[in-house]
Amino acid sequence: MSHRAGGWIMATRDLLRKGRRENIRQAAYRLADSGSHADWQAVEGILCVRYGVIEARRLFVDRAFCLNVNRRCTAARRKREAPAA
Repeated sequence: MSHRAGGWIMATRDLLRKGRRENIRQAAYRLADSGSHADWQAVEGILCVRYGVIEARRLFVDRAFCLNVNRRCTAARRKREAPAA
């Protein structure tokens, strides 16, 4: 019985970690889409303060994620700086 309970605890812990990681990912996208940040490094710095260095940096190890955040930062800044029509 304890073996089953241990497996359930591990599965629950993994699910919580994945949920937390997704929350951090969504926060990164919101910051990037705000147009207030230059690049992924600026976003990472904010997330390190908000969520902790280890948790936040796990996402930014992925080069594709960094490039995606950079693209979103650039697009949001351009949109923000565009003259009103």
